Amino acid sequence: MFAATALALLGGLAATPARANDEDEAFYRRASECAAALQVDQFALVARARSGEKGVRPALFEITKLGFAYVGKAYLKGLRDPRGSNMLKAATVQQKDWPAARHQALVAECRAEAQKVYDNSGMWKLLVDNKANKRVDRFLSMPPLPASAASGQGS
Repeated sequence: MFAATALALLGGLAATPARANDEDEAFYRRASECAAALQVDQFALVARARSGEKGVRPALFEITKLGFAYVGKAYLKGLRDPRGSNMLKAATVQQKDWPAARHQALVAECRAEAQKVYDNSGMWKLLVDNKANKRVDRFLSMPPLPASAASGQGS
């Protein structure tokens, strides 16, 4: 989701990408790994909000912003769909059964890396912030979860 949205968010703003070099390929892989890891935490925050928890917006905005910054940079380096989405899906599948400690370690690394990307994004910060705010608004406008799903007792 981060990848598809970030790729769309910057659509048309960069020149036609040049052929990726090894450094760009490594960045694409890392951006996909991090987007997948951050997305898990993003969706957990969305679920908490939909279950009625108040006050998750700041944390949801922050993680959404960092995801957009990371994959937006991948876009500017030349990563496009469907490849970007496919890389995100593959990273999500790879991480699906990871123990919580491994996931948390990756998220901590990715947050620090994405914060550096964001801090160095210059004028793109405004675009990233705007898109992240819109995404968070959309998440928070989703209907509440049914009581059975919110309590974990749903099927």
